[in-house]
Amino acid sequence: MKRFLVFIITLCCAVQPLLAKEAAFAELEKRTQDYLVGLINIDTSEPQPNELQAARFIYKQLNKYSIDWDILIPSKNRANLLARLKGSNPDLKPLLLISHLDTASAADNWTYPPYKATLDDGKIYGLGATDAKNYTAVYLALFTWLKEQQVPLERDVIFLATSGEEVGSATGLKWLANNHWDKINPGFALNEGGGIIVDKDGVSIVFAEASTKMYMDIKVTAYGVPTHSSMPTDNNAVYRLSQALSKIAAYNPPARMTPTALKFFKTIAPLQDEDGRTTMHFLLSGNEKNRQMAAEIVTIDPFFRSQLKDTINPTVISSGNDTGTSGAEASAILNARLLPGTDPDAFFEDLKALFEGDESISLEIMEKPQMPFPEPMDGSDELFASIEKAGNRLVPHSITVPGMSPASGDSEFLRRLGVITYGLGPNMDPTGENRTHGADEFISIKDLTDQLKFIGTVVYDFAAGQEFPIETKPAAKK
Repeated sequence: MKRFLVFIITLCCAVQPLLAKEAAFAELEKRTQDYLVGLINIDTSEPQPNELQAARFIYKQLNKYSIDWDILIPSKNRANLLARLKGSNPDLKPLLLISHLDTASAADNWTYPPYKATLDDGKIYGLGATDAKNYTAVYLALFTWLKEQQVPLERDVIFLATSGEEVGSATGLKWLANNHWDKINPGFALNEGGGIIVDKDGVSIVFAEASTKMYMDIKVTAYGVPTHSSMPTDNNAVYRLSQALSKIAAYNPPARMTPTALKFFKTIAPLQDEDGRTTMHFLLSGNEKNRQMAAEIVTIDPFFRSQLKDTINPTVISSGNDTGTSGAEASAILNARLLPGTDPDAFFEDLKALFEGDESISLEIMEKPQMPFPEPMDGSDELFASIEKAGNRLVPHSITVPGMSPASGDSEFLRRLGVITYGLGPNMDPTGENRTHGADEFISIKDLTDQLKFIGTVVYDFAAGQEFPIETKPAAKK
């Protein structure tokens, strides 16, 4: 009987910390969800985002935990919010948790109200649910949690919610860098991007965004003969534009392997089936002809295409506004995402060469990347080590790799400023449906929770030298 009582007492002592951890994390999980709902319910969509209202929501949460903050206002209703938790070792460079307050404008055909969070079937719907109010909610929840739990930090942790990222950061990080960088000045940063590519049957990939593609906008204009719509001619500007876009759609620039892509494809090559490994072999080590042949196979996948090629996507088309008249001009904006190392001017000249001798088509650069482009992160730093450690803890049989995001954002500007920056996001399926910037944008509660766990594990390890106090399931045996 005594032995039995000792067993029961021992079991109770083991279970109590587990229950305490689960209860504490459940509270943090709920806080994150509440913050996300509150942020979605504030309309911060471009072109006139009321970021100041979102900043007020944030500082009210910070006030509950007696955390000091600053609002940095570049213009009316535009706002950046900054807060800092001090660490004990001033020799360790601070960690910045950065996200943006603005969202893209609401797309057409929403089923759910875009500016009111809706919980349905385990998902939170609303504009900004994945770009980037989920990041703000996760960072804010962790930030207040660190203060509430009095976690002894070794290095400063900085919370920064910025303005205007969706339209170039002129009121956000660019403005802060020119006017208030002395108040921020981190050594490391976690931003949006990346995520966990979950493979249910094999090895998952922790994709830490270590570089981005370069952003470029090009306007293509077709000229025609204006006429009454009842008297069509062969020189219609809209038809000419359509033909020009078809020619651009058929343009197939050669594949090019950047250092970041090389590391990525080397990492995932052993995970492929036999045919996939053969293709990867030619992609990575064949002669130039075989590399290009392998690339054409690999780039059937849109995500792999983004890693190996400069891409072009028409986004805005315009012509006349009178249904009774065909106008003299029709134009389209081409959004190009260029691989680091591509010469933007040479890329533009190659496009222009498609229309050499055709005076009915003109091209002009609307926005060009700032050169030189910052070097990618190579995964050799302390922050990446914490990311890899989190992957080993939370994602069984995973490989952590620095990767290149097809998109662009504030990480580019941080890297220009010398800040070691990685993007970490929720679970991702590069081949699945992506509703970011689209109708019925959502994040599942499970993905939000996994994002919280992963970023929390990185922050605790990197800034406090502790394990994030959550229970993890033991890795299943293969």
